[in-house]
Amino acid sequence: MKELRAFESLAALLETARSGSPITAARTLGRAPSSVYRAIERLELDVGSPLFQRAASGWSPTKAGRELVQLSEHIESRIREAELALLRRNQRFPTPLRISASDGFASYLAPHLATFAEQQHDVLIELSVDNTFVDLVRREADIAIRPDQRPGDGVVGQRAGKLVHALYGSRRLLEQGGMPTSTQDLSRYRLCLLTASLPHFTAATWWTALEIPDTPKVSFIANTETALAAAIVGGAGIGVLPRFLGDRLDGIIRVPAIVIGEPVDIWLVAHSVMRKNTIVRALIRFLATAIRKDARLFEGRDK
Repeated sequence: MKELRAFESLAALLETARSGSPITAARTLGRAPSSVYRAIERLELDVGSPLFQRAASGWSPTKAGRELVQLSEHIESRIREAELALLRRNQRFPTPLRISASDGFASYLAPHLATFAEQQHDVLIELSVDNTFVDLVRREADIAIRPDQRPGDGVVGQRAGKLVHALYGSRRLLEQGGMPTSTQDLSRYRLCLLTASLPHFTAATWWTALEIPDTPKVSFIANTETALAAAIVGGAGIGVLPRFLGDRLDGIIRVPAIVIGEPVDIWLVAHSVMRKNTIVRALIRFLATAIRKDARLFEGRDK
């Protein structure tokens, strides 16, 4: 029991150092914030010195804290290696198979994942909705769906299709203000954006490259695509959405004259060791087939 508590305390230390906040660490670990605070306090009593400099802007490790973080990272790495070695041997993958996807993709994937689970009978699938790029090396997920130009470092990816984006506004808003015919016209409208903390999303980054004489007013910033879409439908402003989302929403109109950059690759990625597992390979093939079958949907060619 003492050994288990020690591992839990080191995990609390490591996540707090990475995120700069015990509260964020608790959310990542699926624990109560109070348990993370207590774990760090226990470690500080054992070490005999503070492990973090506590400030309103965030917690940063002290010298002693950095040394313990380095040790914790080494232990974590060895544990991950052991887990991967076991999974390499277990072709049936008895643990939950964890899939990470953005909220926009999750609604598309859910019925396909249900079909796959039914076909495999004994596979438990856990769908995690996360708009950040999870760390597959640390096994925050087993498979991730990433719309990006490349799959990411330390992982193996398979291209499954192309994702096209477009500019949208509510029907009422565009009827009142007139349909934009160039980016110069966008200064007439308020903007709905994804937060800049999601740099892999076109809806967050496309605007930064625009050169508009009169900078439009931002009226809404969201951290999910579904919230962004709801704001656009509600008339809060114009915004960028993947066409497989925007074209299927009632009450909004696509702005055809303004092209939103190049299509983005849809990647299905996994850790290189995980790709050797029979079930992981089967699910990646299954999802890739489904996405390719729906290529017209993702490329905005279904209408």
